[in-house]
Amino acid sequence: MQRYAVTFSVRPGTEEDVANLLSSYDPPNPQIDDETRLLSTSVFMKDQQIVRMIEFEGDFRKVMAHLSQDPSIQYVEQELDKYLIEEDRRDMSDPQGARKFFARALMRTVTTRVPEGYGTVKPA
Repeated sequence: MQRYAVTFSVRPGTEEDVANLLSSYDPPNPQIDDETRLLSTSVFMKDQQIVRMIEFEGDFRKVMAHLSQDPSIQYVEQELDKYLIEEDRRDMSDPQGARKFFARALMRTVTTRVPEGYGTVKPA
């Protein structure tokens, strides 16, 4: 399992609209191919600061390509851009714009701790 997170800021006064948008869109198909699938997404918000995290198995490039083609994700990204502060605006419909955004917004993983045996099925 891998986790990636991005951070961005929205304009003051738009927090509730953004929270509604990010909590109400239809999720993409989680199965990308035999080796790649989405496990979960989470969105955290503090005032105007947003952190969006994704958990997946497989190839990150395949995940990003899959998400960029999903109509629901295209819609939410287009709508979200209306609320972003100027320096965080991006064109996610353009591969170069998406790469530029991720290069700037991708957060560095400091640590991930998973207890030994977590998520495994124990025999009865």
